[in-house]
Amino acid sequence: MGQNNFSNQKQVEVLQILNYALFKKHYPQDLCGILDRKIQLLQQPPDTFEKDYPEKSGTKRTLKATTDVLMLLLEKSGISAGSDDKAKIARLIAYLTDFSEEKIRQRLSNPEELTSYHREEVETVNNSQN
Repeated sequence: MGQNNFSNQKQVEVLQILNYALFKKHYPQDLCGILDRKIQLLQQPPDTFEKDYPEKSGTKRTLKATTDVLMLLLEKSGISAGSDDKAKIARLIAYLTDFSEEKIRQRLSNPEELTSYHREEVETVNNSQN
């Protein structure tokens, strides 16, 4: 998340929401522990964090790819656009990303394929999972 220019406080909020959702779905304690440690790191003074985790520069985020990534995370926690309220999901994603809630809702209703324009962003996301 740091490469997407989210403030540390925003990252902490997102991770706390994700941690709670995973906890409620009875995910393994070690996964929740990893998120707890990440939250603790983000709550350290900025100079300590920046030395340990320098931010990447020039990383772009698009609404389509960002929405798709967050939907994959939500689906892993049992929330899907097919069975849950798309307006609420769009509101959550808009809050987390500062993208337009209306455009996110349209994306959830009409999930088109990503194009070559999104290739670099998709590769960045895929590489961060390794």
